[in-house]
Amino acid sequence: MTGSTPIQGLSDSTAREALRERCLSLVRRWQPLARSGWDHHAARLLGEELDQIAQTSEALGLQGVNGSALELAAYLCSFIDDKLVPNEHALECLAGMVNALGGALNELSGSATADVRSLHGEASPAGVDDPELASLPETGPDLPRAAEGPTWLPRATCLFGETVRAAPGLVPALRERGYQVNDFEDIETLLEFLKVARPGALLLDARSLSHLGRIRARLDEGRESELAAQPVLLVFSRNGDLGDRLLAMRAGAAGVFSMPLDSLRVIACLDELLVHATQTPWRVLLVEVDKVAASERARWLAEKGMTVRLASNGQSALAALPEFRPDVLVVDQELSDVHGLELIQLVREQTEYAALPIVLMSASGDIGQRFDAIAAGSDEVLLKPVKARHLTHALLSRLNRSRRLRELIGAAGGRDPRTGLFPRTVLIEKLADVAGDRSAALMCIALDRSQALREGIGISGLAALDAHIGQLLRSQLDTTDIAAHYQDFHYFVLVHRRSRGEVTMVAEDIRAQLAQEPWTFNGKEYVLTASIGLALLGGEMISVDTMVTNAEAAQIAGTHMGGNRVLWYEAREAALLPSDPLLAVRAVMGRPLKSEQATFDFQPIVPLAGKLSGQFDLRFRVLSTQNPGSSISYDEMAPAAAETNQLAEIDRLLLQHTLEMRGEQLKRGRQLRIFVPQSVPSLLSADLCWWLDRELKAHHLSGTGLTLNLPCSPLIDAGERARERIFELRKLGIRVCLNDFGRDWAAVHALRLLQADFVRLDPTLVHELGSIRSVADTVLALVRKAHAAGASVIAPEVDNINRAHLLLRLGVDYAVGPAFSQPLKQPDFDFSRPLW
Repeated sequence: MTGSTPIQGLSDSTAREALRERCLSLVRRWQPLARSGWDHHAARLLGEELDQIAQTSEALGLQGVNGSALELAAYLCSFIDDKLVPNEHALECLAGMVNALGGALNELSGSATADVRSLHGEASPAGVDDPELASLPETGPDLPRAAEGPTWLPRATCLFGETVRAAPGLVPALRERGYQVNDFEDIETLLEFLKVARPGALLLDARSLSHLGRIRARLDEGRESELAAQPVLLVFSRNGDLGDRLLAMRAGAAGVFSMPLDSLRVIACLDELLVHATQTPWRVLLVEVDKVAASERARWLAEKGMTVRLASNGQSALAALPEFRPDVLVVDQELSDVHGLELIQLVREQTEYAALPIVLMSASGDIGQRFDAIAAGSDEVLLKPVKARHLTHALLSRLNRSRRLRELIGAAGGRDPRTGLFPRTVLIEKLADVAGDRSAALMCIALDRSQALREGIGISGLAALDAHIGQLLRSQLDTTDIAAHYQDFHYFVLVHRRSRGEVTMVAEDIRAQLAQEPWTFNGKEYVLTASIGLALLGGEMISVDTMVTNAEAAQIAGTHMGGNRVLWYEAREAALLPSDPLLAVRAVMGRPLKSEQATFDFQPIVPLAGKLSGQFDLRFRVLSTQNPGSSISYDEMAPAAAETNQLAEIDRLLLQHTLEMRGEQLKRGRQLRIFVPQSVPSLLSADLCWWLDRELKAHHLSGTGLTLNLPCSPLIDAGERARERIFELRKLGIRVCLNDFGRDWAAVHALRLLQADFVRLDPTLVHELGSIRSVADTVLALVRKAHAAGASVIAPEVDNINRAHLLLRLGVDYAVGPAFSQPLKQPDFDFSRPLW
């Protein structure tokens, strides 16, 4: 790392000042390219600045920085000297190289006022792309240039005030998520920073709101040229009292947080508020004659993170469509060369714009004209004068709807229009969703005498056969059933019925209908029969592979018995599982645990009354080497592991696996919190906090994405030692969850002492909820006690949506179980989809 290179020949303060000046200059020179796209004059000035950086870094003995600057300068000159315009990929490469160089300079300078790491190579989301601006003459090097405004740094955050600066785990969590953290001790330093940069967010102590007037005045200085570069405001209160909340509300804060602070909630809030700064901006083509009104509307949309192209007539709009590729078209009814309705019709006649959202602006409120606009292809009609919020809300609504439709249309999960069958991948995904559902069954259909049938129809007849089978299945199945093509002459059907007898009846109807009428192909008749294997998906949790294997096993047995029959898979007859899997695993635990015996999967913790997404339970199971089908969970394995002195090693293995997985997910831009099972002896070990701190730094992670699941009763027995260890963990940003809350009422009284962040209800209470009347009162009392102590409540093993509804009414914050998702091999779950 260049930051470790000694700076020769200059004092530390002089060298840092020189680096700071170079970093600020790099920001200013890169700003026009990052905000407005490629410009040869701006690129030439950036090249001159890179030469200065190379000279400065060489004088200071910073070979790494010098090499990076020279490499970037050479790459930039390849476009400047040949007067080439880089494509999108080349611009991304330039942005990455500039960000890396600016980041190195920023670290070496040790200054909070020099940050370019968050600049993007794409056009600024707030940019207004007007082709008429291209006709303006470039400012020559000898002509005076307009004063450059502050740089918009959407991934930069400014922290000011003791409460926010001292929040445990907040700064590492922000850096882990990719936010640049600028920490200020006094208001003057913050105001100096705001002269040259506009951060994405301001994080202020509630007691620092008295300085907000000066901060807003400084932010307004560059408002004419930086309409979108206004940071969001988050306020932090030490005790969360009403006065602080009122002050924050009056100041226009987007969020208020009180201690103890959950850093992941702050990250989630920032991600939601700053999403337009990191996503590809929506592209809007605005067609309007009135240039003043068009510029005003473009400014509204730019403030919402959209890129706007202006066109003054229909001809220029049609010319801009293939080059600009807008996401939405906004058309004024009265244009100079064509009516708005006629322009819409011309656009809709081009097939590539058949699904393009189009909004018409009209001065007439005639209902007939609205019908004419819809008939011409307009999606929305706005009545002039159009207000800013009406226009932005209409466009965002249409854009989001268009994106969802594109996802649905472009997904590879639709039926084959020719056969009516789903692809095999869709069936596999559905099987993963319904595992454990007692009303679900899998049907494996294999045509008998397939080899003779293949010889008769050849490869060309397979498509016609699939269409015939698909038509027959559609006639026999319900609309909720899923029939999929598996392989040649093999098909799978996922059905839902109230009883095993009803599933059998459906299978028998399919078998009989198939054999009833011969299938004709190329003038020849073929009598088709099938062996159908059935397997229930309820009961014990099994994998998708096991479901398919069970149904295939029954089908193969039917084929061996002569075919043309329906058979069920019977687990007892198959005798695949040992009578006592725990005994087998105990034998395994007598020897050192091997990596191939450990399996990991993840179960999403779904928000009910809570609001935090991206949380998962880590599930760990140990496999038996003698009986591969048998395994036990962490809770079942822990006693045997403790007897063989392997529990501490397993606990560290779980933590190490979690940190590695979180590092991989973070590279993909996903911020997760993982709940990891741990034992109380491991918690109390003397080196736990030291080990965690070392591993977090080694993986460049914060502790905010880690929560330890601990059993209640042993934790209470540990007393003061447990409380001290939890306090040390909180300094690292690591959270604690108490399991089996409500089984031992001593945990209710010890909750405030332990300061747990989450409590997980006893599964027995969840199972009995709805069947025993008094249980609901018990759960309600536990939830109120937990909330009073500042802890969120998680309900485990929720197996149906009705129970989830009841838990929500009782105030439970989160739930986990098969009602929402089966265990996943990777922590990948759509938390935005509706639960009911």
